[in-house]
Amino acid sequence: MKRILFLLLLWLGFPAAAQVTTASISGRIFDENGPIEGVTVVAIHQPTNTQYYATTGRGGWYQLLDVLPGGPYTLRVHYFSYKPLTVRNLFTYAGQNVVVDADLEAGTSEIRIDEAATSLRLGASLGGGAVPVSPLGFDLVSQEIDTPVPFDVRQEAPLEGVSRLRMTPTGTNRFHGSAYAYYGATPSLFGMLPGLTSGAATGMTGVGGLTLSAPLASEDYQLFAGIQYDGVSGFNGSGRFDARLGSANRLDVSGGRLDGADAWASAGLTTSLRDGAASNRAQAGWYGTAGGRQLLFADDFTLAAGPQRLLLGVRAAHSDDFALDSSATQFDVYLQDVIRMGRRMTLQAGLRFSFPFAFSPRLSLNWDLLGNGALLLRAGTAVYAVHGAGSVWKNLAAVDTRLPGRFYLTLEGIYGQTWEKAYYISYQNILDSHYALTARLERPLADRFWALAAYTRSDGVSRNRTLGGLSYRAEYGSRFATTATLLYSGYSYQGPDYSSSQLPASSSQLPAPEVSRWLHCIEARLSQDLSIEIADRLHTLQLTAYARYNGQAAYLFGGIRYSL
Repeated sequence: MKRILFLLLLWLGFPAAAQVTTASISGRIFDENGPIEGVTVVAIHQPTNTQYYATTGRGGWYQLLDVLPGGPYTLRVHYFSYKPLTVRNLFTYAGQNVVVDADLEAGTSEIRIDEAATSLRLGASLGGGAVPVSPLGFDLVSQEIDTPVPFDVRQEAPLEGVSRLRMTPTGTNRFHGSAYAYYGATPSLFGMLPGLTSGAATGMTGVGGLTLSAPLASEDYQLFAGIQYDGVSGFNGSGRFDARLGSANRLDVSGGRLDGADAWASAGLTTSLRDGAASNRAQAGWYGTAGGRQLLFADDFTLAAGPQRLLLGVRAAHSDDFALDSSATQFDVYLQDVIRMGRRMTLQAGLRFSFPFAFSPRLSLNWDLLGNGALLLRAGTAVYAVHGAGSVWKNLAAVDTRLPGRFYLTLEGIYGQTWEKAYYISYQNILDSHYALTARLERPLADRFWALAAYTRSDGVSRNRTLGGLSYRAEYGSRFATTATLLYSGYSYQGPDYSSSQLPASSSQLPAPEVSRWLHCIEARLSQDLSIEIADRLHTLQLTAYARYNGQAAYLFGGIRYSL
């Protein structure tokens, strides 16, 4: 029984999905006669000046593999008989493929991507990626992506909740830095305060931090380092070193500590093969939490062939649990095929085999119904299994549609079943089946205005959850900007929540669910920016004030931030 429980904790407790640390860009190039072969496509990661090259093959397809997450990227398309085409403001996300098609017959020389709209179409919740509710000053993480049903076989979705990817910022080809200090109330349901978790005790606390990123000796060697202190979790920090080793190899080394408990140290080597048509990424890392530690090695080989992208990978992990005084080793082999069918549909199929014996097949579809991005269908089914610790079958179906006024509407349904029972650590997972229905209306941050309204109904501990927000940024005098943001979050709580130390002897001993109450939180934020250009560098000073009401008490919160 100890081993079964430990295997489940191994699956849920360690950030093993951190092995997915790259992204990809793919697409198709056309002219008036159809797809073009032999077109050169170059993607330039502006913060680091890292460049990725591809040449379109038969059918006009190109693929850029294992690129750095983030951006912005500039994509340049060159063909001898046409004016060069430049695509600006392109962003990528860890574990995601961004599709950029280009039509050279229009004679357009420049296209600007709507970064926020692109992120919404990927079907993942990007914490702080595209909306102005990201943790203020929390510069230790560049991306935080929550995926309720991940279909990528490299991601180890937990048997409950979501798969979360956290990315450490990269260095830059020019010196950048920030310093910030805030003082006020503990975090809200939105988790807005830097570095704090929503479980922190009520009270007053301070938060302060420093970050820097810069090249070392040359653009081929770049460093990021950041440190932060708050009154709840103490000191946190993250760092990353990137080195370009010739034209085909890229080394990255990262490490740090977040949330006062989660620590890691990892190194990865990405090698471009066959003139960019193939890529291999090897990664080794150590991950630790308050309850255990894990050593991990993974190697992924990706081959691009026209509209297809084939992935073959292996993974080995050894984990220790301090409380149970137990250890376990798990080996995985996985295969995945992604194929784009024409200009509208993408299919993805994968299979993960875990030794000694556990299968995890996954299948997903992304279909642009109108061919212009205005109406998309996302659907898929996946099994997440750990031998001896349980297995869950999850299904997702969603529709994303673009509305007038640059609004986007998402309707999403998730249904899951527990196939293999285990000694679960929360009430939600003892259910034989579970569902979640979400409606989300959002206007991405563009034209200085952002809006959000979302509602989720599920049969978990939190039956109902609502989110809402408005934000507007006014720029004036070329050096000043004022941003006002209003946020609301609320949820209803139902049913007991058992901690790992208070597990019932069996599921039959569970009491009947009991509805508790609704919890509400309203926050108002006001920020004032002052920017000055000195020696061709932009210096920005930001003053921020918060007012927060959680249904029982009101708090004030304020701070200052300087960035270069």
